[in-house]
Amino acid sequence: MSAGMGQEEAPVLVCGLGLFGQVVLARLRPFGVPLRLLDRCVPDWGSPGLEAALSQCLTLGDMRKSHVLRQAQAERARAVLLLSSDSGVNIEAALQVRLLNPDAEIVIRSSSDLDRLGSLLEQRLPGLAVVNPLQLSAGALVQALRPGPQLARFEANGEAFEVRDIPLEDHRFQRPVRLEEGGPSLVVMPRTFYSPRPDRPPSRRHATVSALVSLLRRQRAHGRRLWLWFRSRSRLQMALLMTVPAMAVIGIPLFAARGSWVQGLFVMAALLKGDYIDPTNVVLGAGGGPHDDDAALVLGTLLYSLVGTLLSSALVAVILDQLLLQRLGVRRGRRLPRAAEPILLVGGGPLASQVSAILRRERHVVVRVEAGESERREDGDAIALASLQQAEALLQNVRVRGVALLSGQLLTDLQNTLQLQALWPEARFALLAHREAAGEGLGDLLGGASLISPTELGAEVAVATAFGERVEGVWRIRGQNLLQVRYRLSADDTLVGHTVSRLDHGYGLTVLSLWRHGQPRPLAMPSAGTVVAAGDQLVVLAGLEALRRVEQGRIRPPAWEIAFQLPDSLGSDQTLTLRQILARQLGVAPAEAAALMGDMRRLRLAVDPDCGALLQRDLQHQGISAQLEPVADAPAPG
Repeated sequence: MSAGMGQEEAPVLVCGLGLFGQVVLARLRPFGVPLRLLDRCVPDWGSPGLEAALSQCLTLGDMRKSHVLRQAQAERARAVLLLSSDSGVNIEAALQVRLLNPDAEIVIRSSSDLDRLGSLLEQRLPGLAVVNPLQLSAGALVQALRPGPQLARFEANGEAFEVRDIPLEDHRFQRPVRLEEGGPSLVVMPRTFYSPRPDRPPSRRHATVSALVSLLRRQRAHGRRLWLWFRSRSRLQMALLMTVPAMAVIGIPLFAARGSWVQGLFVMAALLKGDYIDPTNVVLGAGGGPHDDDAALVLGTLLYSLVGTLLSSALVAVILDQLLLQRLGVRRGRRLPRAAEPILLVGGGPLASQVSAILRRERHVVVRVEAGESERREDGDAIALASLQQAEALLQNVRVRGVALLSGQLLTDLQNTLQLQALWPEARFALLAHREAAGEGLGDLLGGASLISPTELGAEVAVATAFGERVEGVWRIRGQNLLQVRYRLSADDTLVGHTVSRLDHGYGLTVLSLWRHGQPRPLAMPSAGTVVAAGDQLVVLAGLEALRRVEQGRIRPPAWEIAFQLPDSLGSDQTLTLRQILARQLGVAPAEAAALMGDMRRLRLAVDPDCGALLQRDLQHQGISAQLEPVADAPAPG
């Protein structure tokens, strides 16, 4: 966010003008900030427009050298983006930039092998952010593969949110998602939207009811997990699970025929442990010795003893299997759980490991294919195979919910997609497209497959981070990228003093969470009339165009207006009530609400539709008729 004209005049320095750097430049240009460029040699421009507009701003040299950075105006830059394909070079250059300019925002393009070093630098050096395009793609891939009606699922301040295209009946717990290019209306809502508001401590009765409801939900969840575990067992395992309780029910009265039920319990336990002679002698000796009619009893004890021997052997085999796995690293081939609907990941390396970990935390069965690697890897709970042919054989008669082709070789992934779509036509398919040009059109040609571009996702995050925003995630919804951004508001920020409704309709920000200074917990889905103030923390969903409007301070005026006429005579109590209503719904001070009323009796106020509907309702409760209608000459969004 811009804090003043002086900061806008400082340039943004972009170092490294490969494919990723040029995509970042294309998204930086509409922000209207001065740009400076730095690269080791003249770049291979992919766009004639970029070359014509920015070639005169280019400085040639090594970004790791301080005199080259000075020549490129790094000392006075408001932000420096280090976007070389070599992460080590970017990190070395970042240290030089920080020595030259302690106040600049520094964005480092990183790769997976240096993520640990990048995170340590973020903690040590303020104003430095690391962007890993491949890592950013993990969330978008999970979103594309995850089964269910939700279009996206994410967390903000510990609260889980979902984006859906079917609104709820209760509008208090949802908010429209602003998409720049229109399309069908979407809503975002907390997954636990019936929890009490954090700013209202629940009563003792409500707390008791909530505790009981939570206990029932936990028990239901435990029962569902037990049922899913039971369903995933093989037929042999299910037969054993049913046989042991049945034998216990039959064995206790059978072996207690000549003694007490305690004797029957101990005899049955000894037989199921695998013993035979001693338990049989106890049963036969309870009646004074063996009789001629004891043949059935002897056969029964023999059957129980044989079953007990098998159970003991199976238990020993399981223990040995775990010991071999933990001590010697020996792993046998894993079978697919019964009734599983797996998700298949082909290639991808570290990116596939990250996607697999997220999916397994959500209790999805994951099958991975990595050519040339051993089956034992860090994501040990996934079923690992060495070739796509092995995966096809394993999943031949299985319903596959999603397939991700992550080799990075677009033609190979396209061929595999077409082949696998014939096997699993109902599965969701996702591919990596490192070139931005391979977009939604190609995905539509492939039967609705999702094409995820790490270059595009990383570029939008890098641009937002260059202006001081902290991006916590990026989600691809309806072909558009929405960034999850955290704002820490200071007194001179352009968002301060506006209501949540104004941020929504004026800038295009979808406010998810508000954490007010002094409050112990954040507030999910704050009301439309809530006024944001300095010191607040906001978590919003926004496209890059909405962030550009915030940066430039271009807020759209309200597109609706409410008209109402005050009675000729207003009592002091009614006047005070009307002032409070206007102040609350318009987000203004009571004194400003009094000035709006003034001596006028017929008012026409510009409002946002959600605040206008609430104001209309409150006025009607006071016996005042009000009409809410769109402004005829309202400017088009943009």
